[in-house]
Amino acid sequence: MIPRLAAILGSKTKAQEMLLLLQGVKGVVRQGFYNTELPRVDRFCRENGIHGVRSTFKVLLSEGELYSNKGFRVPLEDPRQGMYFIYFSNDEQKAYLASYYELMSNHRELGLLLGYPPCCVDFFCRNFSERNTNLGLLSTNPLTNLSKRDQDCVLLSHFPCSSECPESMRLARTYLDVIQKADRGRAEEMIKILQC
Repeated sequence: MIPRLAAILGSKTKAQEMLLLLQGVKGVVRQGFYNTELPRVDRFCRENGIHGVRSTFKVLLSEGELYSNKGFRVPLEDPRQGMYFIYFSNDEQKAYLASYYELMSNHRELGLLLGYPPCCVDFFCRNFSERNTNLGLLSTNPLTNLSKRDQDCVLLSHFPCSSECPESMRLARTYLDVIQKADRGRAEEMIKILQC
């Protein structure tokens, strides 16, 4: 299932997030897509009864990289190639609310709506800034390991407040269980990569 979703959404991580939404484990998911990807994503949402709300701005990634924590907003009319955030949910109101919180830079409410643990939301709100965009901590715990994001291998979509955060580990175990049931090969691949 993960390869099929990845072909539509562009990465295994995005496929996992969508799987978690489809299975009812997550209530809202936020992902970034370029203009060329949007028709596939829109069709997938229509076919699966998912509400996808597009951001009212584009994000240009800093450092000219394909993967970055740092980006800046530009108006939709800006001619540069930017990424649109899409807020997915089975509940249209929640999708719009996530878009609104992002627009207003209300990181606290957005994080909570995305299902992140309150302790991790607080950690993010206290520490994230334009100068400090990578809050990924050195982790010896495969469940909270974010160091393989650039290899399209991660269980969590948030920055845990510690590598042993109990709530983050609980969520990661739940997510891994769902992934294992849907795609055993992907789950085994992830465990192997995240233990390194």
